[in-house]
Amino acid sequence: MRVFIPGVDGYLGWSLAQHLAARGHEIAGADTFFRRKWVAEMESWSATPIVAMDERLKAFKERYGRELVFWEGDLTEWGFVESIFKEFRPDAVVHLGECPSAPFSMVDVHHAVMVQTNNIV
Repeated sequence: MRVFIPGVDGYLGWSLAQHLAARGHEIAGADTFFRRKWVAEMESWSATPIVAMDERLKAFKERYGRELVFWEGDLTEWGFVESIFKEFRPDAVVHLGECPSAPFSMVDVHHAVMVQTNNIV
């Protein structure tokens, strides 16, 4: 099965990609890296160290013997999403592309709107 995972850079997205790849599924993912940017903006750090995506993709290929197809982009932009669906043609989508951090949305109105747009659209 061909599975597309928006939010593949996140804790759940990356774990799911590995779980499905271990069972023989073809995986593709997309991410904006908003979570990484938001952590940096808050001058914070991740409780779980996360390596750069290029290192993750290399490790994925070494472990599973095939590539995880990856796109960096914004899921609120229809042209971006449409191009992924045309190119990869997934059988299933597991949408994990959201901001899991409520405190970030409480910084100010701008942050609240950004989080809600990202999580709902």
